[in-house]
Amino acid sequence: MLRFLAGKVHSIVDNVVVLEVNGFGLELLCTGRAVALCSEGQEAMLVTYLHFSEAGPTLFGFADDRERTLFLKLTTVKGVGGKMAMNILKAAPAERIVSWILSSDVDSMVKIQGIGRKTAERLCFEMRPHLTGEDAEIPGDVYSSAGKKVETAMEALRSLGFAPGEVGSVFRKLKESGLLEGDDLTEEKILRLALKELKRN
Repeated sequence: MLRFLAGKVHSIVDNVVVLEVNGFGLELLCTGRAVALCSEGQEAMLVTYLHFSEAGPTLFGFADDRERTLFLKLTTVKGVGGKMAMNILKAAPAERIVSWILSSDVDSMVKIQGIGRKTAERLCFEMRPHLTGEDAEIPGDVYSSAGKKVETAMEALRSLGFAPGEVGSVFRKLKESGLLEGDDLTEEKILRLALKELKRN
């Protein structure tokens, strides 16, 4: 199994990268972050996954192992094949996709090409139990410049027994309402805001 490839970038068209490896031109369907790592004529190394379907083999390219892992989990959902999973990862960074799933943000998911409401709902429902540990960690800077303070507050809520999905949903609402902005924020203030929102739910 091909785990990664290193070579010179021959061409880039949309999210298709042709990588020259030992005289072979290999075509990879890539995530947005993987494409960003490539420049024509320059050396690049991409994490890969070779997928076989009735249409034949397809080589997928990723920026890192976390993107590859999320891709493989997405393809376990009924109706989500390799190309649809790649469309999802092309549309947004992996951590944003995870945050949408954990917070059941169907409205954001349906904006992705090829994703209807039923598929988005199925993704959120079926994927949430599989996003545990590192995959469920949503970096604080996804929500605001509060960064580490937000991460500390999120970890405190999880230690109190709140599910990652609940925590993700609450912090998304706080971010959208603008409550996570400002230099006067402290971990205690962020935690109070989050607990208030949790009680409201």
